[in-house]
Amino acid sequence: MLKYALITAVLIVLVATEIKAETLVIPPEIPTALELSNRDINRIVCPGTINDLIFSEEKRMTGHFSGNNAFIKFKVEQLGEKEFSYADTPSELFVVCDNTVYTMITTPQDIPSVTLRLTPAQGKNLQKNIADFKELPLEKRVLQVIHEAYNEIFPSSYGVTDMGVSVTLTPDLEIRLIQVVDVDGVGLRLKKYAVKSLVQHELTVEEKTFLTPQVSNSILAVAVDTHNLQAGASTLAFVVEQKEQDQ
Repeated sequence: MLKYALITAVLIVLVATEIKAETLVIPPEIPTALELSNRDINRIVCPGTINDLIFSEEKRMTGHFSGNNAFIKFKVEQLGEKEFSYADTPSELFVVCDNTVYTMITTPQDIPSVTLRLTPAQGKNLQKNIADFKELPLEKRVLQVIHEAYNEIFPSSYGVTDMGVSVTLTPDLEIRLIQVVDVDGVGLRLKKYAVKSLVQHELTVEEKTFLTPQVSNSILAVAVDTHNLQAGASTLAFVVEQKEQDQ
């Protein structure tokens, strides 16, 4: 059960996070070196429509695309009854996604399937975020961002930065800022905190602990995952702020 507060707390229930396969985020225009599975099918996800997929079949790469998805697989050669040869030669892969070219230098490896999420150009990020949020009132915008952060599933148009900054708000809690999520074009920023109890008895974590200028001067909402912590137990807290009002 997760609570959020638009300065005062209101109850909301969110579903549990799912376990995801390895996912890599790929920017446009800049060549990116990465590893793909040489055994399993690899997936590419475009924020728009995939226009073309260009690769060298001589490097034993195969692929096809439809809509916003493309799939890449390396050919496996059979050498004997129980002997196989797997691709290991680096190869260039070009994806034309939403009329933008993405360049990847791929190295086939003996690893599980990889999903590549292509990020739109900055201008397209703004347009997508504005379009996705324009019909929502502020409260529902905030709830949507918290829900996405709780489930760790973000649209490719968001800017997600991993952090590792300690924050002292109370002597009873160890608090670390572990992630910052910017929703450009909408003016929202979410901060995700890891919170751990430092006391030897049950402790209640309250939203008001985070309502301080040390966290932000423009807080719209605070959400705490688990409020009652046993000794040494941990939880997550989410703070949503209005970016334009930063001081």
